[in-house]
Amino acid sequence: MSKPDFPRWFWILTRVALGGLFLYAGLVKAGASERFALTLAPFTIIPGTWTQVFAIGLALTEIAAGLLILLPRVHRIGSVLILLLSFLFIGVLTWALANNIIVSCGCFGRESPPSASAMLLAILRDVVIAAAAGFALVFRFTLPAFLDPDKWLREPR
Repeated sequence: MSKPDFPRWFWILTRVALGGLFLYAGLVKAGASERFALTLAPFTIIPGTWTQVFAIGLALTEIAAGLLILLPRVHRIGSVLILLLSFLFIGVLTWALANNIIVSCGCFGRESPPSASAMLLAILRDVVIAAAAGFALVFRFTLPAFLDPDKWLREPR
């Protein structure tokens, strides 16, 4: 009796979805880093002189995480980066809500009116993203030979 393919394909789809999501978010932020830096201004955790540097660094980290989770040999590094970024986003948004700082997330470049309910939805979204990254990190499924680039690149023994 063969194992069902659902978990393996779910794992692959999870990695592709997370990779695409973080590539998109990072590219949007990198393309509008000055505007994204302005969305960071209400977070008094970051000194004003560092918001632009932080905005660019965050965008590049998201792009790197999105790329790494898609690559077979280093997907776990991408999963860890996405997990850490999700925890960072959850922590910062929760801190802002606890301190009555209501902001627009700016996560995907869309400017929506700031509201507590939108921030709660963003926290919930980040929890789901963290769970998906944890799933992609913990579970390991082997790809069929025709889909696994590692097997193409190996020299015959």
